[in-house]
Amino acid sequence: MPIYLRHTQEVRLAELPDHIRKKLTEHAESRQIVLGNPRVWVTRSQNPPASSAFGKLLRRRANPVDPDEEHYTVVLLHPTQILVVTDGAKRGTAVLSLPLAQASVDFGTGLSATLNPAAAEAGGFTITGFPGEQAGSFYVGLGPEVAAVECFSAVQSAITAAKNPGA
Repeated sequence: MPIYLRHTQEVRLAELPDHIRKKLTEHAESRQIVLGNPRVWVTRSQNPPASSAFGKLLRRRANPVDPDEEHYTVVLLHPTQILVVTDGAKRGTAVLSLPLAQASVDFGTGLSATLNPAAAEAGGFTITGFPGEQAGSFYVGLGPEVAAVECFSAVQSAITAAKNPGA
């Protein structure tokens, strides 16, 4: 059983829940990013009950370190930036952004499955290039829908175009 059950769809910015849209807008405005009419995808990730007898007995979830039964991840593709939002009842709402020209993207978690069982997830991508002492990365889990493939493809194409202007 996968750690998360995920479903991805493309939505309009106005269709996001108010509290997520507000955090996104505040983040963008504080960085002089004009959102306009970007492409937006939202993934709902459900953390199902554990499948083992011991896990069921203790009422654990498939990912016991995740505080939320479900959470949302939003990917917003701006002409010069990628913005990612995570939102959950216990984790709250957080927004990250990165200029496309500084970002890199790779399909998968970027982890070895022998080091982390979550690395065996079938769908998703890792964005790297977030500033810090060492370049930071963020894994975006995706569902099995066509919209998930379109999300990865659009992000990958936008990053490639930003790094190769005029090509």
